Amino acid sequence: RGLRGAPRALEWTPVAARSQPAPSVPMSKPAYAFRTATQTVYPAGEPGLYRAEPAGGWLRLSAERQQVPAALLDEPMHRAVAAWVMARGGRTLRLNGAARPLQPQELDRPAAGPVRRLVSIAPSNAEIVGALGAVGLLVGTESSSDFPPEVQRLPRLGPDLAVDLEALAALKPDLVLASLTVPGMERNVAGLDALGLPLLVLAPRTLAEIRADVLRVGAALDRSAAAQGVAARMDAELARLRAESGGRPPVRVFLQWWHQPMFTPGAACWSNELIEAAGGVNVFRALPGQSAQVEPAAVVAADPEVILLAWCGVPFDKLRPERVLRRPELAGVTAIRQGRVYPVDEALLGRPGPRVVQGIAAIAHAIRAVAGDTPSQESRGAGTSPHRPPHRD
Repeated sequence: RGLRGAPRALEWTPVAARSQPAPSVPMSKPAYAFRTATQTVYPAGEPGLYRAEPAGGWLRLSAERQQVPAALLDEPMHRAVAAWVMARGGRTLRLNGAARPLQPQELDRPAAGPVRRLVSIAPSNAEIVGALGAVGLLVGTESSSDFPPEVQRLPRLGPDLAVDLEALAALKPDLVLASLTVPGMERNVAGLDALGLPLLVLAPRTLAEIRADVLRVGAALDRSAAAQGVAARMDAELARLRAESGGRPPVRVFLQWWHQPMFTPGAACWSNELIEAAGGVNVFRALPGQSAQVEPAAVVAADPEVILLAWCGVPFDKLRPERVLRRPELAGVTAIRQGRVYPVDEALLGRPGPRVVQGIAAIAHAIRAVAGDTPSQESRGAGTSPHRPPHRD
C-alpha cells in the first residue's frame, strides 16, 4: 500500500467541475496503533503488547483474548478494542475474561439527518456507493479508490491504513463509510469516534455479509430500492456461476495475496466462497483469521493445482507470475509444474463489494485450465491471464 495522503485543508467542488485527479502529498503512517478521546495506544515492540499514553497502562491484544487495565476501559477504549478484533476477522470479544459476540453494526454512529456529504475510506465502500448511483454524494475518499472512475477526481485523504482524519473532518461529512477488513483499520474507526463523526462500519467476512452491507449502505443513503436491485443482480450472477461450476470435483487453489513473504486468505475471508463458487477449494481455508502467512513448505504440502496471484495494491498489469514460477522451493508443486499460475485483478477479489461476482468468473476461467481448457482472450478480459512455466535447461 502506497503511503500517500492529502493536504489538511481541502476545498470541495463537484466531480463534473474537475478535469484532473485531486492532488495528494506524501504522508507517513502513524506510529500509534489507535487513538481514543483520552488515550493514544502505541505498539510496545512485542507482538500483541501495547502501551497507553498518558495513562501508562499496558494492553495485551490478540484475536483470541484481550487484556486491558480496568482504569483504561471507558466506552471509547472498549469500542477501539472491539474494532481491533474485528479488523482481524474476529467476531467474539474476550475482554478481561468476559466473552460476548461482536457485530460491526455496534460501532455505527448514524447520521443526524439526510446524507448530503459522504466520505468513503475504503475502495470497496466507494464501489458500493457507485453501484447505488450515489457517487454525487461523495466529497472525499482514501487514496486507492479508483472505481467507478469518477471517484479519482475527489479529494484524497491518504491511504486506507493512515487516513488524514483532520482533512476528513474539514470536509464536514454527514456520514463516513469506514471499514474493518484489514488489520490497522481500527485506527480510523477509533479516530472517527474521537472526533465524534457519524460513521457506518463495514467488515464483511462472507458473500452474505457483503450483500447485507450493500443493503445497509443503501438504507443509510436513502437508496434502498437501488440496493435491492444491486443485491438481486448479485444473487442472479452468483447462482449462474455456481451452476456452471457444479458437478465437477473441486480444484485445489492457492490464492496469493502477496509473494514474499507469502500471504493467503484464511478461514474468516469471503475469498473462500469465491473460490468454491468457481469450482475450487482454498487449500489454506482452515487457517485462522482473514489472512495468514504461509511458508513454501506448506504450499508444497498443500500441492495446489492452480495458483492465483492477486497481490494487494498491485495493478493487474504489474503482476509477475514468473516470480512464483521460478522459485526453486516450489518446483514440485503441481500448479508450478503445469504452468497454472494466473494473475487475477485484485480489485475483483480483495474488495468486498458488488464486483466480487466478477471475481468468481475470473477464478472460474483459471480453474478451467485443469480440465485442459486454457483461459482464452475472453477470460483475460475477465481479469485473468495464462502463463507458461519458464524454460529450464
